Amino acid sequence: MKKERNYKTTIMILSVLLIFMSGFSGFQFFQKYSKEEIENREELLTAVMWEITSGEDNISREDIEDITVLKAKAGVYPLNYDVAINMKNGDQILYSWKDENKSDVQRTN
Repeated sequence: MKKERNYKTTIMILSVLLIFMSGFSGFQFFQKYSKEEIENREELLTAVMWEITSGEDNISREDIEDITVLKAKAGVYPLNYDVAINMKNGDQILYSWKDENKSDVQRTN
């Protein structure tokens, strides 16, 4: 009787630990995924900011209403990210990576 109770207790403890470890692993996975996504968006945004301030387009700060990084639901990484620059006059300019090696950004519209 006592041996059976120890067996049940051990199974319960191991089950609770397994559930806890599964939850913790899932949390760590999604936290890492979110961090990588943020770094990818920031990298593209930084490259676009350099392009619009010192590149051929040279967009004035006063003409920009807001800048947004967009992620497409389909596409190949890193080409599934775009930066949308919304102008005060209603125009929208899109930039994305030129190639998969992230060598440069290009205006897509």
